[in-house]
Amino acid sequence: MSRQTLRQCGFLFLNALLAGCFLASAAAAATHVEAVDGSEGRDRSLVAIVSGIDQVVCSGTVIGPRHVLTAATCVIDPETGAPFEDRQIMPRIDLDDGYIPAGRRFVQRVYLPAADAPFGPGASLNDQPAIVEVREADGQPAFSEVTAKAGFHYGHAGNDEGLSVDFYDAATGGQMMSAGCAALAIEAGDLMPLNCALPDGAAGAAIRSASGIVGIYLGPGRGRYIGKAEQEGIGRILTGLQPGQFRVMEAGYAPFISFVLMNGCNQPVSYIARYRAIEARKDLPFSTVSGEIEGGRSAILPLKTENGVIYLRGTADGGRLVWGGDHRFEGEGYFKVAIAAWGDHFHTLSCGE
Repeated sequence: MSRQTLRQCGFLFLNALLAGCFLASAAAAATHVEAVDGSEGRDRSLVAIVSGIDQVVCSGTVIGPRHVLTAATCVIDPETGAPFEDRQIMPRIDLDDGYIPAGRRFVQRVYLPAADAPFGPGASLNDQPAIVEVREADGQPAFSEVTAKAGFHYGHAGNDEGLSVDFYDAATGGQMMSAGCAALAIEAGDLMPLNCALPDGAAGAAIRSASGIVGIYLGPGRGRYIGKAEQEGIGRILTGLQPGQFRVMEAGYAPFISFVLMNGCNQPVSYIARYRAIEARKDLPFSTVSGEIEGGRSAILPLKTENGVIYLRGTADGGRLVWGGDHRFEGEGYFKVAIAAWGDHFHTLSCGE
């Protein structure tokens, strides 16, 4: 079947799927967006793409044990044309809700459409999809074990009158959804004009119909159709075959150790953590971060280290309940936490300690 025929089939499919929605383009400014509330409502195939420690910059969808589908601009630096070194993939987090069930993954390589690919040849970076492959780490489960499902053929919207977009909101780090997105056409290069403008963090999120993924959200009013040819090319990557219609770019990733502190009490806990910042000279004093975590919640501490040793102290109940140890800083006791590998390390402060 020719590419033109495939595009026509896809266009007819969307026409049937989105009947009644093509006159809704004026609704872009009034796109309805709502938070995804509760652990059962979270999209288990959705991932956040973050920079720094927890700055959500984009969204993506799990499509295999180590692979995520997103937008190229989420992981490729437009100035250098190379993968960003500070991008990480975090499955199922909800920073606004204190929900952090699994550690971050570091990018190993990125696949972009080849120049001679039949889908969207010559498209600018702003219009391209990307497949991200994350680095394997000892003891770190595959995406499929954390998310319970891959999202590539995942029916979700629940009706045939529009497209559903689940994404991460950069402002809160929490999952959001919009059911008010409609595709207006499929244009040359498999671009899809949309009638919605979603918040920052939504780029790279899957646009779904009741029958599965139709494309990805690129930005306000813009989407990218994922047709049969794209799906076949993506399938080759997932099964370990030669990428064919995709070119591969190795990522110069910069791994680090981060720290997730969970509060096992039913009351707030104040913490102080001391650590060696990345690239800090050994003769310099330890860096310090501090904060408070509500009862039963967790938080990613704002620290990055390569050292693997963190000293931690916590207090609750007005200082009457103290977690400390034999290591002294300014007269106060801290306990030592030794970490053997990069990525997120999870530690719980329990009122039973």
